Amino acid sequence: MPIPTPSEIVSARLNKLDSQLLQAVDTLTEEEASRWPAATAPSCKWHLWHMARWADYVQALLSPVFDERTPELWEFAGVADEWGFDGVNLGMWGAGSGLGNESGQSLPLPSVARVRSYASEAFELLEKRVGKFDDTSFNAPFTDWHDNETNVGDAMVGYIAHANRHLGMLEAISGVLGKDGSVTV
Repeated sequence: MPIPTPSEIVSARLNKLDSQLLQAVDTLTEEEASRWPAATAPSCKWHLWHMARWADYVQALLSPVFDERTPELWEFAGVADEWGFDGVNLGMWGAGSGLGNESGQSLPLPSVARVRSYASEAFELLEKRVGKFDDTSFNAPFTDWHDNETNVGDAMVGYIAHANRHLGMLEAISGVLGKDGSVTV
């Protein structure tokens, strides 16, 4: 079996991670998924929404690397309108970053099933984009979401690190709620 390339490794890790993020909410009831365990600890539904928004934002940001300008599903498919997010402050990049706990808790998130559906679609878009990486695109110059000059591969490793932090939060909150706290074993 040949040793995988860096782009193949990132793609495989992203696919596994996305599956785990979705799996983390599958055993939760609507009430459990929506509960903020503390005023400073967002709900599992919020964490899943945040990672879905990030995936959607990143897939659109990566689209010029492949000369296929793709808008965010959030806007293109009318998710924001459907969910009543018109005029709602969504923080940096429209993804909940820097939003603050009080504002985050007041977001009009729909049912966990609807958030999961959006997350699944956004993750699939990003996975398709990342699955097209080759050595050239993986190493292509890229200005990331913090305006850092880097390359596509480095930006995706940063994205995966960020998503893993949220997976850990989902697992911890599930454990606090009395559910199996791990989807990774």
